[in-house]
Amino acid sequence: MNVLNENSNIISEKIERWNCFIEDICNRDIDTLNRTQKNAVLCFYYDSEINSGGHSEYFDSYPETNSEELYQAILEISNKKIANNYKKAVAYGELDDYIQTDDAYYEFEPSLCDFLEKYIEQHKDKIFE
Repeated sequence: MNVLNENSNIISEKIERWNCFIEDICNRDIDTLNRTQKNAVLCFYYDSEINSGGHSEYFDSYPETNSEELYQAILEISNKKIANNYKKAVAYGELDDYIQTDDAYYEFEPSLCDFLEKYIEQHKDKIFE
């Protein structure tokens, strides 16, 4: 029973950190964030927009994003497959209305969000400073 309570507390703490990240860190002016926070926020907004409307929605919502900066953030937080899919969307996505890159994104396992959750836990000291 004690182990069950301990696991429940750990899960609650992770959920609380995730909610704090979304409600606090993601709502700060991006220019005030440290590099670790900024990488996480860039990836969070990218993932959120892709999951709600695809790359077209992302590019419409965040036209000012530095593509190389986001590419590096995705690469640091997740893996080369996800980062390269983003690069492909930037370079060629409009040719097929982002169908290939959106479909590829939805197939990634683990997802960028899965990687992001892990990244936040691994870097919680820098994320929540």
